[in-house]
Amino acid sequence: MLDCNNPFWAFSLSVYARPGVATECLALQNERNVDVNFLLFVAWLGHAYALTLSDETLTSIDANIAVWRDTAVRPLRTIRQRLKPLPTMSEPAAQELRAQIAQLELRAEQIEQAMLYALSRDLVDHNSPAQRTTPADAILHNVTALLARHRTSVTSMDATPPQAGHLIAEAIAYRPAAS
Repeated sequence: MLDCNNPFWAFSLSVYARPGVATECLALQNERNVDVNFLLFVAWLGHAYALTLSDETLTSIDANIAVWRDTAVRPLRTIRQRLKPLPTMSEPAAQELRAQIAQLELRAEQIEQAMLYALSRDLVDHNSPAQRTTPADAILHNVTALLARHRTSVTSMDATPPQAGHLIAEAIAYRPAAS
């Protein structure tokens, strides 16, 4: 059973709400077709486990979520976005429908994140200590590696990609709320 209210979801809600992160993530989504949930996941794996991911592992993770993302998340997003400019959107009923679709989209994203979270235990268990580093270095490595797959202008694994600077900084600074 998927755990929709997990530590990764808490991380995502907190980090995404920090100044500049949402704007940055949405730009990457819209301009580079980056899956924001996947992007947050690789940052969280770095934060939570100091785990660095190989390109092969990134491919495997992507394969595990692609069908859900392409069948549930993206179609809901497309519908929500395509409704926005319609003249009918001035009507309260149309606005209510768009808000309901936005809530469904968020729920679909939460399910995608639960799917990703379910993968985390295997990823941690099957990666050697040699694939571990400091959380900050792991976050930088993972985000940079994922963005490189989307042909962003990352020139070095040592340089913070400007497109994800806020995300990286906030993921490094993240501290879970006390229970």
